[in-house]
Amino acid sequence: MQFYDVNNESETPQIGDYIVVELKQTMGDSLFYSSENEKDGVIEFELTEPSFIGDMMAGLLNMHVGDSATVACLIDSMCIKTLGMDAVPDYLTAGMPIYIDMRLKEIIPAEYVAELRRDELNMIKQENDNLLEQYYSNEDYKLTKDGLIILNVKGKGRGAKVGDIMMINFNMISLWGDTLIDLFEREPVAVRCGDLDLGEGFAEALTNVPEGGEGHFVVPYSLAFDSVGLENLIEPYTSFVLNVKSTRYYTQAEYENYQKELYEAEDAENQKRLEEEPDRIEKFVKDHNVQVTPTETGVYYLEITKGTGPIVNIGDMVSIHYNLYNIEDKLIETSYGAEPMQFIYGRGEMVPGIEEALEYMRVGGKATIIVPSTMGFGDVAIDKELPANSTVVFDIELIDVQKIR
Repeated sequence: MQFYDVNNESETPQIGDYIVVELKQTMGDSLFYSSENEKDGVIEFELTEPSFIGDMMAGLLNMHVGDSATVACLIDSMCIKTLGMDAVPDYLTAGMPIYIDMRLKEIIPAEYVAELRRDELNMIKQENDNLLEQYYSNEDYKLTKDGLIILNVKGKGRGAKVGDIMMINFNMISLWGDTLIDLFEREPVAVRCGDLDLGEGFAEALTNVPEGGEGHFVVPYSLAFDSVGLENLIEPYTSFVLNVKSTRYYTQAEYENYQKELYEAEDAENQKRLEEEPDRIEKFVKDHNVQVTPTETGVYYLEITKGTGPIVNIGDMVSIHYNLYNIEDKLIETSYGAEPMQFIYGRGEMVPGIEEALEYMRVGGKATIIVPSTMGFGDVAIDKELPANSTVVFDIELIDVQKIR
């Protein structure tokens, strides 16, 4: 660790404090991260126990407000100790130092952060209590003995028994109108009646929804996630309106048989699509007057603009823009209008057809490729527009190549 500015009269942080830091991480000629891209040019985070002697956290524990310093450590320690990897990945060089430049701007004491959080949670709890009281005092609503508020239930189908599999759509909306979870605009999801994964109130509400019907409830936080909340989705002390629409109920045995039939039908459809793929590709090629010969893997590479920049090598950080189409020429996804997609070439984290196409390209180049399913998403179903064993078409623009080895 090397210091540049030292302010011995200033305070030092403790584990649990939040700190505001100017931060830059580099290795060789590569910039991994810079807080200059953040709002106000700084980053704020909690100071935690060092993962090894000499890491960034250990360095910060030795700094005063106003100090600037660089911490240097081997990428091996960063990968294995901090990130929990088994070894340094192939696209990085073991034994290389990583440099972390830091300037400690501000310390926010842990006690102060905890006090702010307590005040925030007390406010959330009080707001929920006030809103709940409006529902409790409304005689149009039914209140169960456990405190679930039933707003309305429609339908005359059979009710579910504990252990039954319920095919439902539902959403959760906070009492002040924020959507917490929304599973309405999709296929029904399978939920086991009686499961408490989403709280006692959710489980109780489902027992009141008839098959083929719908129900509307208010679930108080005491029957939901209480003072804990749900990961990063739902704050503690959050009550919510639960809207449920049911489709069908199954016993466990019925559901297992239904799933078996569904899988068999899906497998048959996927196999049929795979067998018919050559004919689909042939028709597409003919309809679009494609004149190039496919590669050995079946990829058609059509160069649009010849690049003049660097080529791509294994281990390079590659940046591309792309358009993704299905075989019916429908645009499914695009990176244009956003940041280019970045990935390490040769690491296997990109569609194989794209990696093959990049072998023929230089920075600045553009190409269109027709990718058979074996070089695309394979037997993975992306969505209705891209079922398993789908042929896809990409427009690719090679934006940049960075050497990181």
